[in-house]
Amino acid sequence: MVFVDIVWVFYIRKTTQGKAVQAASLSTLIVLLGAFVIINYVENLWYIVPTILGAFVGTYVAVKIAEKRDSKIKK
Repeated sequence: MVFVDIVWVFYIRKTTQGKAVQAASLSTLIVLLGAFVIINYVENLWYIVPTILGAFVGTYVAVKIAEKRDSKIKK
């Protein structure tokens, strides 16, 4: 559990720094670590794959949108 908390801290830092790929990669790691917890509840382990992909894409898009918004505000 401590490892997941550490990953969350790095995820938040990379997100606020606007590092989309690094933040998105960390979000997939968070989901993957969480998957170990839910594996006992899911019969088909392939259901975890879209969750991991969604975490990466969602974080990447969110960081890029925030980056565009921040660049408009600075102008």
